[in-house]
Amino acid sequence: MTDTSGLTPSKSNNSNKSNGLETKTESALSVESPAPFAAALREAVRRRGLPLDRICERLTARGIRLTPATLSYWQRDRTRPERSDSLRAVVALEDILDLPPGGLSALLPPQRPRGRRVARTDEHATRRLYGQESWQEQALGESFADFNRDIVVLHTREVLHLDRRGCVRRLIVNHLVRAVADGPEQMMNLHFLDDPDGGLPKATVHCGLLKSLRQDAASGGVMLQIGFGRPLTLGETMAVDYEIRTTPYDRPTGFHERGIRGNQDSYLLHVYFPHDRHPALCHSYYRENSSAPQRKVRPLAVDTTGTAHLYAAQCRQGIYGMSWRWPDDSSP
Repeated sequence: MTDTSGLTPSKSNNSNKSNGLETKTESALSVESPAPFAAALREAVRRRGLPLDRICERLTARGIRLTPATLSYWQRDRTRPERSDSLRAVVALEDILDLPPGGLSALLPPQRPRGRRVARTDEHATRRLYGQESWQEQALGESFADFNRDIVVLHTREVLHLDRRGCVRRLIVNHLVRAVADGPEQMMNLHFLDDPDGGLPKATVHCGLLKSLRQDAASGGVMLQIGFGRPLTLGETMAVDYEIRTTPYDRPTGFHERGIRGNQDSYLLHVYFPHDRHPALCHSYYRENSSAPQRKVRPLAVDTTGTAHLYAAQCRQGIYGMSWRWPDDSSP
Protein backbone atom coordinates (compact mmCIF):
# COMPACT_ATOMS: atom_id res chain seq x y z
CA MET A 1 0.00 0.00 0.00
CA THR A 2 1.24 3.44 -0.86
CA ASP A 3 -0.01 6.30 1.27
CA THR A 4 0.41 9.89 0.18
CA SER A 5 -2.03 11.70 2.44
CA GLY A 6 -1.32 14.82 4.41
CA LEU A 7 1.29 16.23 2.06
CA THR A 8 2.33 19.74 2.96
CA PRO A 9 3.24 22.69 0.77
CA SER A 10 6.84 23.72 0.43
CA LYS A 11 6.77 27.39 -0.43
CA SER A 12 9.69 29.52 -1.55
CA ASN A 13 10.40 33.04 -2.71
CA ASN A 14 13.23 34.89 -4.39
CA SER A 15 14.66 36.53 -1.26
CA ASN A 16 18.39 37.19 -1.59
CA LYS A 17 19.03 36.20 2.03
CA SER A 18 21.18 33.10 2.34
CA ASN A 19 18.73 31.28 4.61
CA GLY A 20 15.69 32.34 2.56
CA LEU A 21 13.44 32.47 5.62
CA GLU A 22 12.33 36.07 5.71
CA THR A 23 10.58 38.63 3.55
CA LYS A 24 11.30 42.34 3.63
CA THR A 25 8.58 44.51 5.10
CA GLU A 26 7.92 48.11 4.22
CA SER A 27 10.78 50.45 5.13
CA ALA A 28 8.38 52.56 7.19
CA LEU A 29 8.30 49.79 9.80
CA SER A 30 11.77 50.74 10.95
CA VAL A 31 10.60 54.13 12.19
CA GLU A 32 7.23 53.11 13.60
CA SER A 33 6.49 51.38 16.89
CA PRO A 34 7.49 47.69 16.77
CA ALA A 35 4.72 45.32 15.73
CA PRO A 36 3.23 43.07 18.46
CA PHE A 37 5.11 40.02 17.16
CA ALA A 38 8.49 41.76 17.23
CA ALA A 39 7.90 43.19 20.70
CA ALA A 40 6.72 39.84 22.09
CA LEU A 41 9.68 37.97 20.57
CA ARG A 42 12.19 40.49 21.92
CA GLU A 43 10.69 40.33 25.41
CA ALA A 44 10.55 36.51 25.40
CA VAL A 45 14.22 36.31 24.36
CA ARG A 46 15.16 38.76 27.12
CA ARG A 47 13.28 36.81 29.78
CA ARG A 48 14.65 33.45 28.63
CA GLY A 49 18.19 34.82 28.74
CA LEU A 50 19.49 32.77 25.81
CA PRO A 51 21.85 34.26 23.21
CA LEU A 52 20.48 34.21 19.69
CA ASP A 53 23.08 31.71 18.53
CA ARG A 54 22.03 29.30 21.28
CA ILE A 55 18.40 29.65 20.26
CA CYS A 56 19.38 28.86 16.66
CA GLU A 57 21.27 25.78 17.84
CA ARG A 58 18.11 24.53 19.54
CA LEU A 59 16.14 25.15 16.37
CA THR A 60 18.75 23.24 14.37
CA ALA A 61 18.33 20.28 16.74
CA ARG A 62 14.66 20.27 15.69
CA GLY A 63 15.55 20.29 12.00
CA ILE A 64 14.86 24.01 11.52
CA ARG A 65 17.55 26.24 10.05
CA LEU A 66 17.55 29.86 11.18
CA THR A 67 20.39 32.37 11.56
CA PRO A 68 20.92 34.77 14.48
CA ALA A 69 20.68 37.61 11.96
CA THR A 70 17.17 36.50 10.99
CA LEU A 71 16.09 36.38 14.64
CA SER A 72 17.56 39.83 15.15
CA TYR A 73 15.63 41.16 12.16
CA TRP A 74 12.43 39.64 13.50
CA GLN A 75 12.96 41.22 16.92
CA ARG A 76 13.48 44.65 15.34
CA ASP A 77 10.58 44.21 12.91
CA ARG A 78 12.86 44.61 9.93
CA THR A 79 11.53 41.37 8.48
CA ARG A 80 8.62 39.10 9.37
CA PRO A 81 8.23 35.33 9.05
CA GLU A 82 5.93 34.47 6.17
CA ARG A 83 7.08 31.26 4.51
CA SER A 84 5.92 27.90 5.86
CA ASP A 85 9.43 27.04 7.15
CA SER A 86 9.62 30.39 8.94
CA LEU A 87 6.20 29.89 10.51
CA ARG A 88 7.30 26.45 11.67
CA ALA A 89 10.29 28.12 13.33
CA VAL A 90 7.94 30.51 15.13
CA VAL A 91 5.97 27.59 16.56
CA ALA A 92 9.22 25.97 17.77
CA LEU A 93 10.31 29.27 19.33
CA GLU A 94 7.18 29.30 21.45
CA ASP A 95 8.37 26.08 23.08
CA ILE A 96 12.04 27.08 23.33
CA LEU A 97 11.18 30.43 24.90
CA ASP A 98 8.64 28.92 27.34
CA LEU A 99 5.65 30.64 25.74
CA PRO A 100 2.15 29.17 25.50
CA PRO A 101 1.00 27.82 22.12
CA GLY A 102 0.12 30.78 19.92
CA GLY A 103 2.12 33.20 22.09
CA LEU A 104 4.02 34.35 19.01
CA SER A 105 2.23 32.90 15.99
CA ALA A 106 -1.10 34.45 16.96
CA LEU A 107 0.52 37.90 16.82
CA LEU A 108 1.58 37.59 13.20
CA PRO A 109 -0.46 39.51 10.61
CA PRO A 110 -2.16 37.55 7.80
CA GLN A 111 0.16 36.38 5.07
CA ARG A 112 0.43 38.72 2.15
CA PRO A 113 -0.91 37.22 -1.09
CA ARG A 114 1.73 36.02 -3.53
CA GLY A 115 -0.51 35.38 -6.51
CA ARG A 116 0.20 32.71 -9.04
CA ARG A 117 3.82 32.28 -7.99
CA VAL A 118 2.71 30.37 -4.88
CA ALA A 119 0.63 27.95 -6.91
CA ARG A 120 3.52 27.22 -9.25
CA THR A 121 5.84 26.64 -6.30
CA ASP A 122 3.47 24.18 -4.61
CA GLU A 123 2.90 22.36 -7.88
CA HIS A 124 6.64 22.09 -8.42
CA ALA A 125 7.16 20.66 -4.92
CA THR A 126 4.68 17.86 -5.55
CA ARG A 127 6.09 17.09 -8.98
CA ARG A 128 9.59 16.97 -7.51
CA LEU A 129 8.41 14.28 -5.11
CA TYR A 130 6.16 12.22 -7.38
CA GLY A 131 7.37 13.03 -10.88
CA GLN A 132 5.67 14.37 -13.96
CA GLU A 133 2.13 13.15 -14.70
CA SER A 134 1.89 11.25 -11.42
CA TRP A 135 -1.37 9.58 -10.46
CA GLN A 136 -1.72 12.20 -7.72
CA GLU A 137 -1.72 14.99 -10.30
CA GLN A 138 -4.11 13.13 -12.59
CA ALA A 139 -6.49 12.37 -9.72
CA LEU A 140 -6.53 15.94 -8.35
CA GLY A 141 -6.80 17.67 -11.70
CA GLU A 142 -6.99 21.45 -11.49
CA SER A 143 -6.77 21.40 -7.68
CA PHE A 144 -3.31 19.84 -7.85
CA ALA A 145 -1.52 23.20 -7.51
CA ASP A 146 -3.50 24.15 -4.40
CA PHE A 147 -3.18 20.77 -2.70
CA ASN A 148 -3.47 21.28 1.08
CA ARG A 149 -2.56 24.94 0.85
CA ASP A 150 -1.99 26.88 4.09
CA ILE A 151 -1.55 23.87 6.38
CA VAL A 152 1.51 21.92 7.48
CA VAL A 153 1.50 18.46 9.00
CA LEU A 154 3.35 18.34 12.30
CA HIS A 155 2.91 14.65 13.12
CA THR A 156 1.45 11.56 11.45
CA ARG A 157 0.75 8.16 12.96
CA GLU A 158 -0.47 5.24 10.88
CA VAL A 159 -1.56 1.80 12.05
CA LEU A 160 -1.79 -0.87 9.37
CA HIS A 161 -3.57 -4.21 10.01
CA LEU A 162 -2.96 -7.20 7.72
CA ASP A 163 -4.94 -10.44 7.56
CA ARG A 164 -3.36 -13.89 7.47
CA ARG A 165 -2.90 -13.74 3.71
CA GLY A 166 -0.97 -10.49 4.09
CA CYS A 167 -3.74 -8.35 2.62
CA VAL A 168 -4.59 -4.93 4.00
CA ARG A 169 -7.78 -4.86 6.03
CA ARG A 170 -7.58 -1.66 8.10
CA LEU A 171 -5.56 1.53 8.02
CA ILE A 172 -5.86 4.04 10.86
CA VAL A 173 -4.43 7.51 10.24
CA ASN A 174 -3.87 10.31 12.76
CA HIS A 175 -2.60 13.75 11.69
CA LEU A 176 -1.78 16.82 13.70
CA VAL A 177 -1.83 19.82 11.37
CA ARG A 178 -1.20 23.53 11.87
CA ALA A 179 -2.50 26.47 9.87
CA VAL A 180 0.22 28.69 8.41
CA ALA A 181 -2.32 31.30 7.31
CA ASP A 182 -5.87 32.26 8.20
CA GLY A 183 -8.64 30.38 6.47
CA PRO A 184 -7.88 26.69 5.72
CA GLU A 185 -11.01 24.59 6.25
CA GLN A 186 -10.04 21.11 5.04
CA MET A 187 -7.30 18.74 3.95
CA MET A 188 -7.13 16.16 1.19
CA ASN A 189 -5.75 12.68 1.90
CA LEU A 190 -4.69 10.28 -0.86
CA HIS A 191 -4.13 6.54 -0.63
CA PHE A 192 -3.07 4.07 -3.29
CA LEU A 193 -4.43 0.63 -2.43
CA ASP A 194 -2.83 -2.65 -3.39
CA ASP A 195 -5.87 -3.81 -5.32
CA PRO A 196 -7.12 -0.80 -7.32
CA ASP A 197 -9.95 -2.96 -8.69
CA GLY A 198 -11.11 -3.97 -5.24
CA GLY A 199 -13.71 -1.23 -5.02
CA LEU A 200 -14.12 1.85 -2.89
CA PRO A 201 -13.19 1.19 0.75
CA LYS A 202 -15.22 2.32 3.74
CA ALA A 203 -13.96 5.40 5.59
CA THR A 204 -14.87 6.47 9.11
CA VAL A 205 -13.71 9.88 10.32
CA HIS A 206 -13.41 10.10 14.10
CA CYS A 207 -11.99 13.61 14.28
CA GLY A 208 -12.98 15.91 11.43
CA LEU A 209 -15.80 15.78 8.90
CA LEU A 210 -15.81 13.49 5.87
CA LYS A 211 -16.77 15.79 3.01
CA SER A 212 -16.09 13.42 0.13
CA LEU A 213 -14.73 9.96 -0.63
CA ARG A 214 -13.99 8.94 -4.19
CA GLN A 215 -11.76 6.72 -6.25
CA ASP A 216 -9.83 7.73 -9.33
CA ALA A 217 -10.92 5.40 -12.12
CA ALA A 218 -7.58 5.47 -13.95
CA SER A 219 -5.21 4.79 -11.04
CA GLY A 220 -7.46 3.36 -8.36
CA GLY A 221 -6.19 5.99 -5.93
CA VAL A 222 -8.61 6.82 -3.11
CA MET A 223 -9.18 10.46 -2.11
CA LEU A 224 -10.67 11.59 1.19
CA GLN A 225 -11.60 15.22 1.72
CA ILE A 226 -11.81 15.91 5.45
CA GLY A 227 -13.17 19.19 6.77
CA PHE A 228 -12.15 20.93 9.98
CA GLY A 229 -15.65 22.22 10.69
CA ARG A 230 -14.59 25.88 10.53
CA PRO A 231 -11.77 28.00 9.14
CA LEU A 232 -8.55 27.77 11.14
CA THR A 233 -6.63 30.84 12.22
CA LEU A 234 -2.90 31.33 11.79
CA GLY A 235 -0.97 29.06 14.14
CA GLU A 236 -4.00 27.01 15.17
CA THR A 237 -3.64 23.22 15.30
CA MET A 238 -6.20 20.60 14.37
CA ALA A 239 -6.27 16.83 14.90
CA VAL A 240 -7.53 14.64 12.06
CA ASP A 241 -8.31 10.99 12.79
CA TYR A 242 -9.84 8.49 10.38
CA GLU A 243 -9.95 4.81 9.49
CA ILE A 244 -10.11 2.99 6.18
CA ARG A 245 -11.48 -0.55 5.84
CA THR A 246 -10.87 -2.25 2.52
CA THR A 247 -13.22 -4.59 0.75
CA PRO A 248 -12.01 -8.23 0.79
CA TYR A 249 -9.41 -9.06 -1.83
CA ASP A 250 -6.62 -11.61 -2.24
CA ARG A 251 -3.64 -9.49 -3.22
CA PRO A 252 -1.06 -9.46 -0.38
CA THR A 253 1.09 -6.42 0.17
CA GLY A 254 4.80 -6.27 0.91
CA PHE A 255 5.27 -2.60 1.76
CA HIS A 256 3.70 0.63 2.94
CA GLU A 257 4.91 4.11 2.02
CA ARG A 258 4.10 7.71 2.91
CA GLY A 259 5.09 10.71 0.85
CA ILE A 260 6.05 13.82 2.83
CA ARG A 261 6.28 17.01 0.78
CA GLY A 262 7.57 19.40 3.43
CA ASN A 263 9.38 19.36 6.76
CA GLN A 264 7.46 17.37 9.36
CA ASP A 265 8.21 16.83 13.05
CA SER A 266 7.64 13.08 13.08
CA TYR A 267 6.14 10.07 11.35
CA LEU A 268 5.21 6.77 13.00
CA LEU A 269 4.10 3.66 11.11
CA HIS A 270 2.96 0.64 13.14
CA VAL A 271 2.20 -2.56 11.22
CA TYR A 272 0.23 -5.44 12.75
CA PHE A 273 1.12 -8.73 11.08
CA PRO A 274 -1.03 -11.88 11.51
CA HIS A 275 -0.44 -13.33 14.97
CA ASP A 276 0.45 -16.75 13.52
CA ARG A 277 2.35 -15.57 10.45
CA HIS A 278 5.23 -13.17 10.75
CA PRO A 279 7.43 -11.90 7.91
CA ALA A 280 10.83 -13.42 7.36
CA LEU A 281 12.46 -10.03 6.79
CA CYS A 282 11.36 -6.50 7.58
CA HIS A 283 13.14 -3.19 7.03
CA SER A 284 12.61 0.56 6.81
CA TYR A 285 13.87 2.82 4.05
CA TYR A 286 13.82 6.32 2.59
CA ARG A 287 13.48 7.47 -1.01
CA GLU A 288 14.05 11.02 -2.21
CA ASN A 289 11.22 10.72 -4.75
CA SER A 290 9.00 8.14 -6.39
CA SER A 291 11.61 7.16 -8.98
CA ALA A 292 14.60 7.06 -6.60
CA PRO A 293 16.01 3.82 -5.15
CA GLN A 294 15.71 2.91 -1.51
CA ARG A 295 18.30 4.46 0.80
CA LYS A 296 18.98 4.30 4.53
CA VAL A 297 17.75 0.71 4.57
CA ARG A 298 17.63 -0.56 8.14
CA PRO A 299 16.35 -3.89 9.51
CA LEU A 300 13.32 -3.78 11.77
CA ALA A 301 12.52 -6.29 14.48
CA VAL A 302 9.12 -7.93 14.69
CA ASP A 303 8.19 -8.02 18.36
CA THR A 304 6.50 -10.79 20.32
CA THR A 305 3.05 -9.36 19.55
CA GLY A 306 3.68 -9.64 15.82
CA THR A 307 4.14 -5.95 15.10
CA ALA A 308 6.91 -3.77 13.71
CA HIS A 309 7.18 0.01 13.64
CA LEU A 310 9.02 2.72 11.78
CA TYR A 311 9.67 6.03 13.53
CA ALA A 312 11.22 9.03 11.78
CA ALA A 313 11.87 12.37 13.50
CA GLN A 314 12.41 15.74 11.82
CA CYS A 315 11.32 14.36 8.46
CA ARG A 316 12.47 16.09 5.32
CA GLN A 317 10.81 15.88 1.96
CA GLY A 318 10.74 12.36 0.60
CA ILE A 319 9.10 8.96 0.81
CA TYR A 320 9.30 6.94 4.03
CA GLY A 321 8.46 3.27 3.91
CA MET A 322 8.51 -0.16 5.48
CA SER A 323 8.96 -3.34 3.44
CA TRP A 324 8.67 -7.00 4.41
CA ARG A 325 8.97 -10.45 2.87
CA TRP A 326 6.89 -13.47 3.82
CA PRO A 327 8.53 -16.88 4.51
CA ASP A 328 8.87 -18.91 1.33
CA ASP A 329 7.12 -21.91 2.85
CA SER A 330 4.05 -19.81 3.65
CA SER A 331 3.80 -17.76 0.47
CA PRO A 332 0.22 -17.04 -0.56
